[in-house]
Amino acid sequence: MVLREEKGFTYGARTGFSGSYIQGTFQASSSVRSSATLESVEIFKNLMEEYRKGISEEDLVFTKNSLNKSKAREFETLGAKLRMLQDISMYKLPFDYVREQEKIVNEMTLEQHQALAEKYIDPNRMYYVVAGDAATQMEPLEKIGFGVPEVVK
Repeated sequence: MVLREEKGFTYGARTGFSGSYIQGTFQASSSVRSSATLESVEIFKNLMEEYRKGISEEDLVFTKNSLNKSKAREFETLGAKLRMLQDISMYKLPFDYVREQEKIVNEMTLEQHQALAEKYIDPNRMYYVVAGDAATQMEPLEKIGFGVPEVVK
């Protein structure tokens, strides 16, 4: 919301975890104009640092509602239903695992949320990948304090 609504840098920014039997990744991403690259990377890092300190009750309620409402879309198509059945089979889940997930979300406390954020989100241990104009962005990105950016071609 900071990048989109407060700054007007993008139409969308997203974060999420992925994984399976093996440990996955946490990703935060957005497309912004070149002149907003440095500030956007700083915003991502700062927001993740703040997130680890805890969120408000209002933010927790918003997140719970968003997660629960988004579940309905996960079962709208035959492909989505097939993926659910594959997950049940692959991970040996009970057929009502969605109810259990919903219960976990609904019963989440601010303290549990903060403990998870502290455990799984550490902005100082993350890799920051910036795709853009190296000629104009390399020098400013050095100011963030992550060291000298490395160009990958």
